[in-house]
Amino acid sequence: MGCRGSLPFPEAVLKYIGDTLRYIFKNFIFLFPFAILPSYFLTMTLDTENMAALFEQATELDSDFSFIELFRFFSLFKRGSWPFALVCIALSLVLLPMLLGFIEKHMRIGSRSFRGILSRFNYNFVSTLTLLVILVATYELWALIAAGLLYAESLLFGGVACLVVIFLTLIALTALICYIVSLVLLWLPSLQITGYGLMDSLSYANQLNAGNRGKMFLAVFLPCVVSVVLQFAALIPSAFAQIEYPVFIVNEIIYLIMILYFCALMFVAYFAAAGEERMDRKKKF
Repeated sequence: MGCRGSLPFPEAVLKYIGDTLRYIFKNFIFLFPFAILPSYFLTMTLDTENMAALFEQATELDSDFSFIELFRFFSLFKRGSWPFALVCIALSLVLLPMLLGFIEKHMRIGSRSFRGILSRFNYNFVSTLTLLVILVATYELWALIAAGLLYAESLLFGGVACLVVIFLTLIALTALICYIVSLVLLWLPSLQITGYGLMDSLSYANQLNAGNRGKMFLAVFLPCVVSVVLQFAALIPSAFAQIEYPVFIVNEIIYLIMILYFCALMFVAYFAAAGEERMDRKKKF
């Protein structure tokens, strides 16, 4: 039931996104227990005061940003938040293998139950650990480069021109990290479903992704843009009325949905690209 070559480009992108959102909301009660704690501690890594200060500066057309402020905006491992980041990663290593195992079993054989979920943890742990370490290291390197680039632009430009340049650069940087993620998104399903080794699975994932790179990129990029817009919208009460709780709650909901979205998207896209029938659409248990 692959969509490769069968749908025009915009419809195929919307199908990836729509199928993924339908899956997570239809099965939300089964999925969210695996993501609620990682999303909570991921939200705890945010420096909402720093975010609100940067937002307020931008609305006042003040481009006098510091490198530390920008790095604290992007990075997970900053002063005060790194313990939460470590707990988030540790919990992810325990819970995500089971979440991915649940989704894979549900889509592959149609069984929507927690039976055998601990065995899936043992089977999926090493592959999940490998990909998570690679993604976190890549993101932190990206955060360092992004903060340095935006800081350099704040020194070279001023006023409205600086904010415009920074905004455009931020969009480009977000597109870059989303593109990197989209390139390896099918790696984990390939590891877990085919049983191939790391490099063989990566090679197979690249073959599946060859004709779908633009669709995969947009299926990653568009939800990320929406989530960033919602995060900035949540900053308004914090920046202008010093109300912190809505920011935390909105961000935790965003992170919860995004964790579920990416875990489901990789299998939705894998089954579509491989042309395999999804049995979760056929059977109910």
